[in-house]
Amino acid sequence: MTISKAGFTRAAIGSLFATTCMVAIAAPVLAQDQANEGGLADIVVTAQKRAQSAQDVGITMSVVTPDVLAKHNIREVTELASVLPNVQINYGVGQNSFNIRGIGVNVFAGNFDPPVAVHIDDVYLSKSIMTPLLIFDLDRVEALKGPQGTLFGRNTTGGALNFYSRKPTDHFTAGGTLGYDTYETVRAEGYVSGPLTDSVSARLSGFTTHQGEGYYRNTLTGKTEGYDRKWALRGQLAFHDSKTDVLLSATYGRDNSQLAPYDVPGVYTPESLAAGAPQLCQPYLNGTLNGADANCRRSLDGGYPGDKNPYTTDNNIPHQMRAKQIGFTARVERDLGWTKLVSISSYQKFNRFIVEDSDSSPVNSLDSYEAFNINQYSQEIRISQNQPSRWNYVLGAYYQHDNLASHSGLIILDGAQNLYTDYRQKVNARAIFFHNEFALTDQLSLIAGLRYSNESLKINGGTWLADGMSVIRGQEKPTTLIFPLSTSSAVANGGKRHDKNVSYKFGAEWKPELNSDAIDKLLLYANVSSGFRSGAFNVVFASSQSEFTSLSPEKITAYEAGFKSLLGGRTLQVNGAVFHYDFTNGFINVDSPTSPVPVTINAAAVKTDGVELDVQWQPIQGLQFGAAGGYLHSKIDSAITAGGRSLQGNSTVNSPKWTFTGDASYTTDIGSDLKLNLAMNGNYRTSQYLQASNSPVSKIGSYWVVGAQVGIAASDDRWALTAWVKNLTKSVYKTYLNDLPGLGIVLASYGPPRTFGGTFTVKY
Repeated sequence: MTISKAGFTRAAIGSLFATTCMVAIAAPVLAQDQANEGGLADIVVTAQKRAQSAQDVGITMSVVTPDVLAKHNIREVTELASVLPNVQINYGVGQNSFNIRGIGVNVFAGNFDPPVAVHIDDVYLSKSIMTPLLIFDLDRVEALKGPQGTLFGRNTTGGALNFYSRKPTDHFTAGGTLGYDTYETVRAEGYVSGPLTDSVSARLSGFTTHQGEGYYRNTLTGKTEGYDRKWALRGQLAFHDSKTDVLLSATYGRDNSQLAPYDVPGVYTPESLAAGAPQLCQPYLNGTLNGADANCRRSLDGGYPGDKNPYTTDNNIPHQMRAKQIGFTARVERDLGWTKLVSISSYQKFNRFIVEDSDSSPVNSLDSYEAFNINQYSQEIRISQNQPSRWNYVLGAYYQHDNLASHSGLIILDGAQNLYTDYRQKVNARAIFFHNEFALTDQLSLIAGLRYSNESLKINGGTWLADGMSVIRGQEKPTTLIFPLSTSSAVANGGKRHDKNVSYKFGAEWKPELNSDAIDKLLLYANVSSGFRSGAFNVVFASSQSEFTSLSPEKITAYEAGFKSLLGGRTLQVNGAVFHYDFTNGFINVDSPTSPVPVTINAAAVKTDGVELDVQWQPIQGLQFGAAGGYLHSKIDSAITAGGRSLQGNSTVNSPKWTFTGDASYTTDIGSDLKLNLAMNGNYRTSQYLQASNSPVSKIGSYWVVGAQVGIAASDDRWALTAWVKNLTKSVYKTYLNDLPGLGIVLASYGPPRTFGGTFTVKY
């Protein structure tokens, strides 16, 4: 059921009032004399393009610090979801899929910009396939929830994940981590940083992961598949004087991993296949489909996986990825006296070639590949208030240019039918923005921001029926293009889009005067904001002209109210929020009777309501508990149909109704120079759908993912030795699903099984 805006406002005010009262009542119980050396530490963030305490920012956000990364041994981008409520980061088709509060994607096409923006050191990465090499030498990760359209711009309808690397230091420091874990995996990370002269400092950091064997077993070859082999380096050079700070950064990385294969059961009965009139099998229709059901066969090869174990495969072509990433960034900050000038210039280049045995069968019945190359240049320049005052402002301009070239092949029945997509896409995005925070009194501030965006997109290419194709690099381009199935020249405006948008934010923040020993700090806030996701074209494997869709920008209006509080001598932090989203033109994937893959279209409307609560408690020094939960109700609200079925009322993808994250950590001395470190965390999600069709087979049940650590360390943290386990309870859960009944299969990717290992960390 969707509540009205007025109803939402009343619910928000009521919820905030009730929660604030409960906090005020409960706080005296916790305001006891505890030797906790100041309680919970302040975390400094830049969520509004200036340094502030996270508790002073009227935005719902979660911050992951290096301490949290270490406590829970987070080494991959996807693992961040274990400590972020109402956030999902799934991995499939060689790329990360980000989802915040039910807003995200479940697509494989590389030319789409995701609705959750990812930034590394304030540089926007426009494509989600550019994000696997981010987790090393980090200072923090800020997850900003809800549209961030005014300050961060395009493609932030769901929010933003902002990664910040550690910077060069004015004193010498060095350190590293070496780990070994299940599946013969070696992980190493290191850094060295320090001054070169009085005004120049440098930092060099890097990581490598080399997994000897995968956690999938190929029953056809007897080998294992699905391993990570990647590395990256980042070099930084910092210059400073009394007025100017310059930071130059260069990053280079490679990802030569073998991707995990799909679990691919069939969906047709063997009798109907033999008769030439395929009929769907009952396990597919009721959602209990697995690879052990011989009554459900793949149409292209007539076989089935043969067991219930999702970590086995019988494909004859391993999934391979070869990727290279290069980045250069120059950040200049200049004190002009009356204001501060910031300029951020960046060039990012990403190349990838990926091969899939898409049906995971022992014959060449459905294979695919993609070659992807992007060159991205961006420039942001802004001025802002030099020192905090009653009026804090940010005035800026932004420009981004993407030049993307890609060709992909879908090889059916060993070349009997081939689809070949070849296109080039260019994007020019321009924007100006103005964000203001004005303190009317010491307690009450008003927020107002606007951003005007002007974008042009041009795509040139299409999909052909082709011959003479291979999945081998260098031989993947066809020898013959038989005839075009869809072309950009036949799309409206000849494959061109020109989109304009004005995003806004209006809000208020109130920090009431407190005369209580129990409540140390309290912030109440309410915001109305908007955002948009760039228009796009559905081009990959568009096997008819109608599937080469032109997608209008999706737009969101968000209403949110929340509170942030510190209680009991800063030993207890309680933050909460309620929100309501109105979406128009949201991107969704639907099946098409003429397409072998889902087609992305615009949905007319999506409605989302939700609540979040985050609690951190440090009862004594060394002991800390955290718990965060979220409720989400996200539905397609328009009378839209796909495959002859209405999607109205269906849940959006990756939108579990309830999510929960919990963690606990304890540190105690066990000698004059040693201490014991213990940590545990759990992440829970209720059932959800992985396809907008909400077909029974696309529904996954609720699951827990639990991890734990135990270790010893030097009292001054100069070294630490830790043993850890992830997915302690051996949960089996899908992270990606592609329901392709037209091809007689369902593709599914699963989260990693239980893994365990040890790490040694040293600092100088």
